[in-house]
Parts: sequence; structure tokens; C-alpha cells
Amino acid sequence: MSRLLKLSLFCLFFTCLFSCKNTKTTSATYAEFVKEMNEKGFSTGNILVYKNGEIIYQNADGIRTIDTKEPLTLNSQFRLASVSKQFTGMAIMKLKEEGKIDYDQTVKSILPAFPYAHITVRHLLNHTSGLTDYERILAENWKPEDTTKTYIFGNDEIIEVFYKANPQLDFPSGERWEYSNTGYLFLASIVEKVSGKHFSNFLEETIFEPLAMNNTVLYKYQVDADQNMPNRVFGYETALNQVDLVPNDYNIVNDVRGDGGIYSTLADLYKWNQALVNNTIIQKSYLDEAWTPGVLNNGEPTKYGFGWFINSESGDPKVVNHSGGWVGFRTFLHNEVDANNGFVLLTNNSAENYDTTLEALFNIMAGRPYVIPN
Repeated sequence: MSRLLKLSLFCLFFTCLFSCKNTKTTSATYAEFVKEMNEKGFSTGNILVYKNGEIIYQNADGIRTIDTKEPLTLNSQFRLASVSKQFTGMAIMKLKEEGKIDYDQTVKSILPAFPYAHITVRHLLNHTSGLTDYERILAENWKPEDTTKTYIFGNDEIIEVFYKANPQLDFPSGERWEYSNTGYLFLASIVEKVSGKHFSNFLEETIFEPLAMNNTVLYKYQVDADQNMPNRVFGYETALNQVDLVPNDYNIVNDVRGDGGIYSTLADLYKWNQALVNNTIIQKSYLDEAWTPGVLNNGEPTKYGFGWFINSESGDPKVVNHSGGWVGFRTFLHNEVDANNGFVLLTNNSAENYDTTLEALFNIMAGRPYVIPN
């Protein structure tokens, strides 16, 4: 059976559920996808696509906040959630470059109160430490003194509760890979201890300012609108009645730094990916190590480096990326390093249509058909 016939039968089979189209990797195809989504009543968030280092498509589609219903713009600043982790990885790399830290030194040698003697900085970077989830520890070991107060915790408050609880490791360090927000929280605190600077200031001085990422910040969270950050995007979701929109932006741990908390824009994240491709933020040797999968105690490689998922095999063109998800935000930053192709996807509507949009971006880049849900 020919490939064309197979594709025709595939589209016919799904005709009652999906609209299926052949695509070519052009800016017009991305615009066509967004237009068709809009015609179905779906928004796609903010998208930027680049090829051979040049932006070929960018668009803002959605609302910045349900309070005013004002539309998103290309300058809207989204919470990146776990896409922030690569900046934490870079902060550690910059300290390594300065000779102030070693990946294989123990965390306890930097943070003396840290209760685990054998966990190293590399374990934290690679998600192989065995540290248990700090949200669970907080839920089990902390109760609000004032139930009418809105609490917002950061690293210091979380670590205090964590140290008092002194939980057992989920597994011996290096024995397996398990995604760990706790590990990246401690990485940010390590940066602060070694540098003597607040993590937000360190990021600003060593990464954001040198790269002219002028709309990127580790945000000191506040619940209400902030006149000093007029382009800040707020998360929301659709209520159970499928009509009303309700806020989905606050969480008690919204000030934790290291595992998330950075806000940024399409243009700034494009600058970031270009800085990585062109080695303008750090020497190539450091990035080569950061984009090498971590290794378990048994010698088995993982799929994660120092804040990036590694989506290429040894010897293949280098591809790294990371997703983010927190309160109303879902984000994705994709970087085909060797080809200098990639995209940025930023959304704030609690993942509504996120998976469809993300899949379409990958398909259009590859010249494959995309689908529009009915």
C-alpha cells in the first residue's frame, strides 16, 4: 500500500474526530494552524518558531488576565515553570567556570545543615539524588497559624520545614532517575551560598543582563497585579460549567526558586537559545557536559543533563528541550542545537489545547500533517 493511500485512509478514519491536513514547514503553515484553531474557538498561547537561526513565525493568541480580558502580546511575560531549570543549571555552570564549585563535591560541604552526606551537586543537576518531594513534606509537616492569611513560601521557609522533617531518601543517590523539584530548589540555595548573592540577582548579573534578556526575571511573587510588571501574564482555567473563567495563578510555594519562578517572553527565550547555540554565554565544553546524559551507578545513561532533557543519541545532531507546568501555565522550549532550529510555546490557560499545539509545532517542523480537534 502506498504512503499516500495510507495517509488518505488515516484521515478518512478520523474524519468524525479530527480535521487532518498536509503541511509544509513554512511560516504560512503555522499561521494556518493558529487560524484553524481560532475558528474552532481554541487559543494557542504565544508561539515563536525559528529556522537556521532566523525567526520564521511568531504570534500571540489568548488573554493576559481574566480581570481585564486584554489580549496577549508578543511582550507578555509568562511564568516558565520548569523551563526555569536550565537557567539554574547554567548558574551552577557559571560558578564552575569561575572555579568556585565542583559538580562532584557534596552538597553538605556547601550547606552544612544539609542532612545527606553523600549527595553531590551532580546528583541534584541530573535528578538522581533521591530527595523526596518538598511539596509532600510541606503538606505533612506544616499547618498555617492563621487560616485567613495568604502564605507565600520560598526556599528558606521550605528548607526549614524540610530540615526539621529530615525525611528519608526515596532511593539511594545515583541508583535511579526521578524528576526532582527539591533538587533544583537546593541548587538555587547553593548558588546563593557560594556567590553571596540572592539567586535573582545572580541570574540578572550573569545571564539576563549580558544577553539583553530585558523582560526576563526571577519574580518575587505577589497575588495581585504589579504596576512594576505590567506585561505579567496570569494563569486561569475554565470552570466546571465550561463557561466561566477562574484564576489559576496562586500557590503557597510560588516563591520557591531554582525549580521554577522565572518569567520571560518569546523574544528573550529566542535570545537564550541563540546564546546557547553560539556559545556566547559559556564555553562549548561546559555545554557539551551539560547536554550529556547523566549516568546511574550501574552505568546506565539517563535522558537528562544539567536542566535539559536530551532528545538525541550520541553522534546524532544535538537536540535539547524542556517543558514546564505550574498552576495555569504550560510552557515548552525546544532547541535543535546543531541545526539551529527551534520553537517557544507559552500558555496560561491551564493546558487547554497545549498538547494539540505542541504536537502541531513538532509536526509542522518535520513536514508532517497536523490535526485540529473538532
